[in-house]
Amino acid sequence: MILVKKINDFLPKTESVDYDEIIDRFMADPIVSDFIIKNDLTNETIKEGINDILTFMEEKDKCNQCKGLYECKLNTTGYWPRLELYNGSIQLQYEKCQYNQMVDSSRNIDAFYVPKKIFQASLDDFDMLGPVRKEIHRFMMRFIKDYDRENYVKGMYISGPYGTGKTYILATMANELAKKGFHLTFAYYPDLVRELKSSIGSGSFEDKIESLKTTELLFLDDIGGESPNAFIRDEVLGPILQYRLLDQKPTFFSSNLKSKVLIDAMAKDNSSLEKTKSLRIVERIRALTDEFELTEKPHIS
Repeated sequence: MILVKKINDFLPKTESVDYDEIIDRFMADPIVSDFIIKNDLTNETIKEGINDILTFMEEKDKCNQCKGLYECKLNTTGYWPRLELYNGSIQLQYEKCQYNQMVDSSRNIDAFYVPKKIFQASLDDFDMLGPVRKEIHRFMMRFIKDYDRENYVKGMYISGPYGTGKTYILATMANELAKKGFHLTFAYYPDLVRELKSSIGSGSFEDKIESLKTTELLFLDDIGGESPNAFIRDEVLGPILQYRLLDQKPTFFSSNLKSKVLIDAMAKDNSSLEKTKSLRIVERIRALTDEFELTEKPHIS
């Protein structure tokens, strides 16, 4: 419900209305002045819409100090005020704020064994220090811009030591895509493997595999961190990746290991047969992704 205050609510009870002074205040506000200039508003139109503008300014200031839905101070919780010109009249309207969008994004993410804080990851907090992070950021922006259900774009494989921010980068990507309405699965791979192994033989096993194959976007965090298992590698991961490759479904990975090292990590022993089977998996990963290697921890200001 939109509650527009009256002009007297903003003035001391003994003070008369000085419209010229109030309009000067409007022109000192960059957002309001831009709205006035862009719509070429007359003083008469501004006076008629003065209550809407004053309410907008007050609520906008509250929103600028807000850190999340839990501390929203507006009657329209989760909605950001904006001014519109409709049939020559100024009107106060509302649209979903960034925190309300974040709640919606979580509904599009099936998360397995990952902390809830991944749903707070945002491009606004992305660390741009260093050439690799800049390159990753460019990739992310291009993917978000170019990808849709009719336009396939390869995913991303990020490697690097513990603490370099790989999971946060994947989470940021996931959140931005979920905000656009895409449905995705985000899983911590070592724990996912443990669950799959425990469900072998049950009715849920095939359902889980089918879900991982067909989800619109798949994010596997810390691949290579699991104990080598030939069955999972050859009969589970291999078919999932092959399906996604043929069906052109974007897939994202993070790992402590570069892809060429992942070949050894997935082999149960040093035999040529094991290395060949591991290589098949890595070749599918390479076909699905562009690879980036992080070497430094994120910058902390």
